[in-house]
Amino acid sequence: MEKKISEMAENKTPSEEPKENAAATESTNTSEATDIERELAQSAQAEFSKGNYSAALSLLSQLEGTRPKDAKVLMNKAVVEYYKSDLKKTDTFRKQLFDICTKCGIKIDEVDSTDEVDRSVIHLNHCMVLYHLHQFRTSIELLEKMYMGLESLEESVGIGVCLLLTECHLGAHQPARALAVISHTETTFLPHPLPHTPSPKQRPPQEKENKSPEKGIMFSGTGSGSSSSSSSSSSSSSSTSTATDEIKCSATQEQLRGKLQQLRVRALLMMRALRVAKKELKTIVTHAVSAGNTLNVTLVSLKSQLEYLRGNYHKAIKVLNQCAAIPPPTITYGPSLGVMYYNNLGVIHLGLGKPTVACLYLQKALQESQLTEATASTSQSGDWLSSRPLYQLSSNVRIELYYNLGVTLLHMNKPEKAFDFLLEVLQVHSTNPRLWLRLAECCVAVHKAGIKDDAGLKKSIIQGTVGAGIHRKICFSTCVNDHNKKMDPMSATDAAFPEPTLEFGRLCLRNALALLPENVSTTSLTDEQEASGVMPELYSAGPSSPMRGTEVVSLRVSALACSAYVALCLSDYSAALRHAETLLAAHPKIPGVYKLLGHLYAGEALISLGRVPEAVTHLDPRLVGDMTLSPPSQEAGQSFPLTQPSQGWATGNTAAAMQVMRYNLSVAYTLRGELEKANNLLKEVWTERNGNTPAQVIMLAMYIQLQMGNADVMRNIVKKNILLT
Repeated sequence: MEKKISEMAENKTPSEEPKENAAATESTNTSEATDIERELAQSAQAEFSKGNYSAALSLLSQLEGTRPKDAKVLMNKAVVEYYKSDLKKTDTFRKQLFDICTKCGIKIDEVDSTDEVDRSVIHLNHCMVLYHLHQFRTSIELLEKMYMGLESLEESVGIGVCLLLTECHLGAHQPARALAVISHTETTFLPHPLPHTPSPKQRPPQEKENKSPEKGIMFSGTGSGSSSSSSSSSSSSSSTSTATDEIKCSATQEQLRGKLQQLRVRALLMMRALRVAKKELKTIVTHAVSAGNTLNVTLVSLKSQLEYLRGNYHKAIKVLNQCAAIPPPTITYGPSLGVMYYNNLGVIHLGLGKPTVACLYLQKALQESQLTEATASTSQSGDWLSSRPLYQLSSNVRIELYYNLGVTLLHMNKPEKAFDFLLEVLQVHSTNPRLWLRLAECCVAVHKAGIKDDAGLKKSIIQGTVGAGIHRKICFSTCVNDHNKKMDPMSATDAAFPEPTLEFGRLCLRNALALLPENVSTTSLTDEQEASGVMPELYSAGPSSPMRGTEVVSLRVSALACSAYVALCLSDYSAALRHAETLLAAHPKIPGVYKLLGHLYAGEALISLGRVPEAVTHLDPRLVGDMTLSPPSQEAGQSFPLTQPSQGWATGNTAAAMQVMRYNLSVAYTLRGELEKANNLLKEVWTERNGNTPAQVIMLAMYIQLQMGNADVMRNIVKKNILLT
């Protein structure tokens, strides 16, 4: 069964960060600001722009003395204090937000469409902190209410709401909603066509504005004070000022358009709309090259991810290696470059069918992540929210790395270690059906690892001997394998403990089936539909990519087949039959490998229930036919070979599947007393095995020959296939 991996991590650059707008506007006081208060506000803004946070804080403290309940003043003071701590005292900043809301009668967790702008800014700042703490859904609830009243917000606040809402949707693996917000943002805030973008020579010198883009927080403007100051400008300089403002406005709009394009590519890649994503990404790269700009880490990682999803793994590695030539940013946003690079290399090598190499790179990524966390924790003691700046709090991708490592270890046949990693992921993503299935696969793999190989099974046919010489007697076992476990009344209690056991695996499979959506659409989109913007319906499965309808069906088929096997191993034959029949009836067009397993599990369950005639209909070898027995991928772009060892009854081809069907049918005929039919079928299996006869076939042949009275033939089988091996 194919294992899934999460999508390649994307290293965020400052241009991708949603800006936190800390601008509070109108005073909650009914009195107008005096000239002295305006001068204090303008001076504080000027000092803040220069980076003199202590001076700005002193001026705002004076202003607070005259306007103690002005939300704008209180917010600006909190922002300056936050900047003064290099945005590290996040917990203190959150408490200040709550205090401001309490003092000014604002409910921080409730948004009203009629809220004043200063209140919307407080909500936006609160949502920004939630975003960096990975509390995406809580942030989305508040932002969507603000998004509904977008026309009542200031432009800077409205843009901040849209960008942050888009990032939250992507963080919550909701790319379709992110695309809708991106389209509405372009329609609302970008003119069509975009004004002429000045060439690099025409661009005005970069002035230090009242914001710090690398930190994502803007200092509040001074309101009426600044407007009166600008209106006193002489008329002779008005034309020059207007031209400069137009150039700066055009540059700002172009920057917003570029940011939205990158967000759109990320959403399209998450939806695996590869043709549209390739076209959009080509537009961004062409524009960057024509403008004389070099590609940043974000664009390189997006190009690499596109090639990975298209199955061009070697090209994806080549593109990803371009990151080494890009100088690292002075301030790191999101995962560090090392974590992103090693994680993506690990994911690509797993796609190449090299899980050992993939595990090596993923372990390096985890070490880089742990080193970053250790450095932050030792730099400042106390609460972890005060150990690093706000824009680095979202760099924790430990859960994603655990998921990738768990899936990789499962491919390496190390299910116990994989189980431990995936169990950590379950604490965060407990509603992911794919994750529950992976945990169940770990439980099954641990169970199968405890089963003896074929050579050990042959030796276990003989329990021992009695006597010596010509009086020597051989005692045979009643069973040659230990697949099945007797039903234990305490098994339900055992399932509550997260251990890699079949009991817990059955619980995982129940959860997986319960979480999978019903009646999904499996229609594939045409190239024309994809190009026209029609997107498929997706189903969340974090931390991996959302699933399409076909992947949901494939996942359900895998879970049903695995459930039938686990039920058989636990001797719960009624449940095994129910799962097998559901597998065969509900999905008539299932792949050949699952159709084979469905008939095999149904036949074995019916035999154990004493319904042999019904079992014979399921065990007809003609049901196999010319089928492709390779399990289909549950996620696009995954075509790497399985790394499970081939031993015993491995059904890697149609011939081996036919042998399994004949053997099981031979067992059914034996139980019905049709020994001749059983013997003829078993001879065909014996001949096709070319000397590599499984222990189960030997045991059945001995029983049939003994029942037919051919004791000499039975002794010969024992001597050649057991005693001499």
